[in-house]
Amino acid sequence: MPAASVSHVAECPDLGPECFGDGPAPVPYNHHVELWNSEIALDASLGLTPWLALEVRAALRIVDVNPTYSELDGTPKQVPDDIHHHDEVLVGPSDPWITGRFGAGAGDFVTSARLGFTLPLGSTEPDPYALGRRGASHQHIQLGTGVFMPIVGGGVAYVGGPVNPSLSYLGIYGLYENGEGFRPPSRQFFELRVGVPLLEGRLEPFAVADLAHEGEELWSGRPGDEGSNVRTDLLLGGGAVWTFVPDWTVDLAVRARAARFTDAAAFDQSVAIGLGLRTAFQLWGQDEPLAP
Repeated sequence: MPAASVSHVAECPDLGPECFGDGPAPVPYNHHVELWNSEIALDASLGLTPWLALEVRAALRIVDVNPTYSELDGTPKQVPDDIHHHDEVLVGPSDPWITGRFGAGAGDFVTSARLGFTLPLGSTEPDPYALGRRGASHQHIQLGTGVFMPIVGGGVAYVGGPVNPSLSYLGIYGLYENGEGFRPPSRQFFELRVGVPLLEGRLEPFAVADLAHEGEELWSGRPGDEGSNVRTDLLLGGGAVWTFVPDWTVDLAVRARAARFTDAAAFDQSVAIGLGLRTAFQLWGQDEPLAP
């Protein structure tokens, strides 16, 4: 649940209908936005064969937006009808995932690959930049994308020693526009993770390094009015996985941005915290054939 913030000077036309009247244009002032982004997700995996599983991910996204304003000299300012930012809490499902996971092992090495797609079920918004240029109220936050996005992933892990390293990749690709002219950015994630199993494997602390890359977000074939949003971040963190009873594990991970390699405008984010609960159970007898 990362807390993020950004500040910028707002000018016409983002200051609203007053920019289009007969009087003098309103004086620019500062916008400050704090955003809390939370996601509650359910991940389910159904083993179909020893080497193939069907995976489904469904998530509820909660976004709490808190804008404040000040004059250019820092004096607090009240803005009751801001067209650009809204004091609100957005709640709704994001786009679900459906993937097939293919696995194989050789000795103490385990490999996997994922292929799938997202379903365009989350809510979308009309072009906020076109509305903003007309001085109309608009929404930048979208809970969905409005398009099917291919998912490609893979990984390799060593699981047989006092130190268990793993390397994984996940890519989600925006290939075309939705009905509002929005083409979502492609996102790619590389993760290096090193765990140390303790207490006969029931507790495994780990360190993690993530390289996250986000491609260009396009509206009607061009970037938004703020310019390119392409960015690449290095995140460092750690956590632990604890098997507190057989077949039940809880995991906690904390990540923080250590470096940014691009100059795109973006929220300043402090940390990201993930908490998960996982179990496994058998739906049919081990010796029974799988249903067709």
